[in-house]
Amino acid sequence: MAKITKLVLPVAGLGKRLRPLTFKTPKNLIKLNGKPLLEYALEEAKPAGIKEVILIISPEHRRQFEQYLAAARKKFPDLTFHIRIQEEPLGNGHAILQAADLAENESFAVRFCDDIIIDKSPLLEALINFYEICNAPLILLERVPREEVCLYGVVKVKKINSQPFLYQVFDVIEKPKIEEAPSDLIIVGGYILTPAIMSHLSRLENSKKFTPDNELWLTDAFRAELKAGGKLYGWEFPGKRFDCGKLTGLKRAEEFMASGCD
Repeated sequence: MAKITKLVLPVAGLGKRLRPLTFKTPKNLIKLNGKPLLEYALEEAKPAGIKEVILIISPEHRRQFEQYLAAARKKFPDLTFHIRIQEEPLGNGHAILQAADLAENESFAVRFCDDIIIDKSPLLEALINFYEICNAPLILLERVPREEVCLYGVVKVKKINSQPFLYQVFDVIEKPKIEEAPSDLIIVGGYILTPAIMSHLSRLENSKKFTPDNELWLTDAFRAELKAGGKLYGWEFPGKRFDCGKLTGLKRAEEFMASGCD
């Protein structure tokens, strides 16, 4: 099994939940504790053995990201950076597809930079290590209060007894009613995706199987892989997550870091 060396960062969001901060600055360049949100993902990359980083950006933000990367290339000299453009906001699965030419039929890591996860161990390195155990697509999971499951993608799982906090996933349901949710484990912003997942995304795009909101979601590709008899796994990470894609989450993260907690 080839080592994971590529990281895709979908940073093309418009950041509506972070307004007014995002009127002039792209969401993932908003600063948290003095650093852009994007930079936290880049710091995860080095200990994980990542060599190439692919940024999926909106066309209107190209100048700001190119300016940021001019400095980032000096700060992270071991990383090679690429930019790909998502011309329209057609969902996270569509964003991932923009990296298809660089994925080159390999498995690769994905991080959504507005999910800041704080833990004593490097998150991306641990995620890749679990992928090497599973040898199948792997998603980050978080347990949330039952009343919040209707806001997220929720998984139906079975615990793998030999590995703490590792689960086999049997279904993914996007924003279910509370009484219909199969668990209180939700998908958060980290994945290891395989060529099979990319094939499902490509097929779904070509057949125009988008959501009613005209978006292509990763959860549709996960369900397609399960339907085809493939396997999907989830890791319930031990750290603390902050949803920095909204003002309240960004504020809580700032307060947490300022307090010196770990």
